Amino acid sequence: MGDRIRLPPPCLNFNHQVDERLVEPERVPEELTNDRLGMVFTTTDLTGPDLISQPLGVEHLFVNLDHFLPQANQTAVSFKDLAGLSFVVLDDIGVWKDVIGKEIEDAHFMYQDERDAMDEITRYSSFPYFTTNVTAADPSYHPVPANNRVERSIKGPKAELTIYVTVKRQRQNQVQPLVDRLKAAWAKLPTTPTTGETNVLK
Repeated sequence: MGDRIRLPPPCLNFNHQVDERLVEPERVPEELTNDRLGMVFTTTDLTGPDLISQPLGVEHLFVNLDHFLPQANQTAVSFKDLAGLSFVVLDDIGVWKDVIGKEIEDAHFMYQDERDAMDEITRYSSFPYFTTNVTAADPSYHPVPANNRVERSIKGPKAELTIYVTVKRQRQNQVQPLVDRLKAAWAKLPTTPTTGETNVLK
């Protein structure tokens, strides 16, 4: 549920298996209560009789723009500022796909199923693309050369998502040390674009 979250390097030293598939929101309680998954990253608080959700941190959406676009001269842009542009986007980005589709009017999204194709397009074209503060900490991504891009924050509440760690109540004590480590690592993530870097949202 939500964006695909990749953990920063300090969080990977634990004896757990990471399942990167996106889970439909309505299936999260069943996946956890049946112990098919030990914890799930969600974009809503699912706390109830059987589940506990804890806020992990806020994911901030950024856009990478060609230097020659007028919007690139702004320190931050709104979704309205991006209306009518064409973007290249990885298909499997969870909730962000709905956000950009609803908030950016008259935009054209060229969704890519493969990361390699995404890398090629962003490397050899001037199409804008999206990143987040979480992407910058992904140990598995390969940075795309700057290629005359500038990374800008997107203004407004819809450009931020609170990410929760949701677990089965009976497992809370078991997983809490890992949750605490995840929170500590998230607290070190940037909240604004990182100067000179471009990271494809994934």
